[in-house]
Amino acid sequence: MSINRTVVTGGYVITMDDQLGDLPSGAVLMENNRIVAVAANAEEFAGVDAQVIDADGGIVLPGMVDSHRHTWMSLLRSISADESLPEFLVNTFYGLGALVRAEDIGAATMVGALEAIDSGVTTIMDCCDCVNSPDHATAAVASLQASGIRGVYAYGMQAYDFQPPAFTAHVQRLRDAERLRKEAFSSNDSRLRMGMLLSDFGTIPFSETAAEIRLCGDLDVLVASHTGAASTSILLKGLRELNDHSLLRPGHLHIHCNGLTYPEWQLLAASGAKVSISPETEMQMGMGFPPFRSCLEHGITPSFSTDIVCVGSGDLFSQMRLGLQFQRCIDNDCVHKKGYMPTRIDLGVRDALKWATHGGAEALGLGSEIGSLTPGKKADVIVVSQKRAFVPSSYPAGSVVLQTTAADVDTVIVDGIVRKRHGKLVGYDLLTVRARALAALERIQTAAATLKRKSPDEVGHWFYTGERMAGVNFAGAYASGVPIGK
Repeated sequence: MSINRTVVTGGYVITMDDQLGDLPSGAVLMENNRIVAVAANAEEFAGVDAQVIDADGGIVLPGMVDSHRHTWMSLLRSISADESLPEFLVNTFYGLGALVRAEDIGAATMVGALEAIDSGVTTIMDCCDCVNSPDHATAAVASLQASGIRGVYAYGMQAYDFQPPAFTAHVQRLRDAERLRKEAFSSNDSRLRMGMLLSDFGTIPFSETAAEIRLCGDLDVLVASHTGAASTSILLKGLRELNDHSLLRPGHLHIHCNGLTYPEWQLLAASGAKVSISPETEMQMGMGFPPFRSCLEHGITPSFSTDIVCVGSGDLFSQMRLGLQFQRCIDNDCVHKKGYMPTRIDLGVRDALKWATHGGAEALGLGSEIGSLTPGKKADVIVVSQKRAFVPSSYPAGSVVLQTTAADVDTVIVDGIVRKRHGKLVGYDLLTVRARALAALERIQTAAATLKRKSPDEVGHWFYTGERMAGVNFAGAYASGVPIGK
């Protein structure tokens, strides 16, 4: 087999590897889809026959990892910019989700994957919670494969009022997830792996939630859930009930977690859970404070997510900046309340970088494969340009976290393949992608014109009804006589 070698030189290399550290004039050598060596100076690779990518004074980093991204909503840019979580759920998520066809989700998934790559995100967990039919899942996976992104396709168990319905019973969704696992994810060694995004806790009978989790074990796929995302609400809770049934599994990725209590955090920590945090949507939608400090206090490394472009930015730089500065503000406020001025900042920009790379990799079960520029890991590498600045950065890690946007991403390499160069996506028919996306958006907008938005009072009643139903569903956890707190 022929060997394709690529070396990235001319930049400040932030390896995110504790042993290798930062290399101010470093170089990264890749063979096919693996990093094989990292050098303090490009001269160490002088005799190597390789394609050279000149970072030209930029900052070289491992590709970032977005641990929770709904690509199926990528066509609905900023539609929820002024919505709370209940408003979003009733008017956008369930309202528009019921209108999305398989061809629409294929177009949206391609857009979402390419937006991620364009912003320096080389790996995503695609939370596809709009599987209105088997064709929807197949179309989404096909687009992820065509995009070249690395990731986990999380088959969503949420049910919408899609007409005509392709699934008339919960068990049919489970069987279709089995079908997709066999057809599209027969190997765990491929660039794309499969996961499952559970039905939101409390929205379905507890026995069906249990069946979803057990199927994840049977299929050997990542299990993920929106957990505790509605502060002060019983919805999306149920961790004690899950624990009583031994259904809190190691590696379970819990998304948001803003409303969890201290005992619930203890359950996550004891179970070996992972956590994904979406600062932008959480702060807007009334979910509660992004729980970085709760993660750290319980020994859980946080990971970042962009969530949905219905609200904010689709790039992880924005999430790093918002998340880090939010937590610094909260920490500083604790000092202020004691009557002092803070004399040191506890969390640094390298913490945020860790959460966006290593943290995301660990959250997706890929810590041994990605997340740092370590020899032996996959060749996922990005270059952040400094050309727009008048002077180079005095602290490159600080500039990446606090001063970078997607527009500064010069080069993106995923699995050894260059997907963006000189600030432009390469290897895609972007005109066709855009035309397909616009056609899908126009069809959704036309169909949505007949929908009536619920008023604030109607939204409140809808959410209250959901909470009452959740109480009934959680109580069902003990219908078979399982002891409380066993």
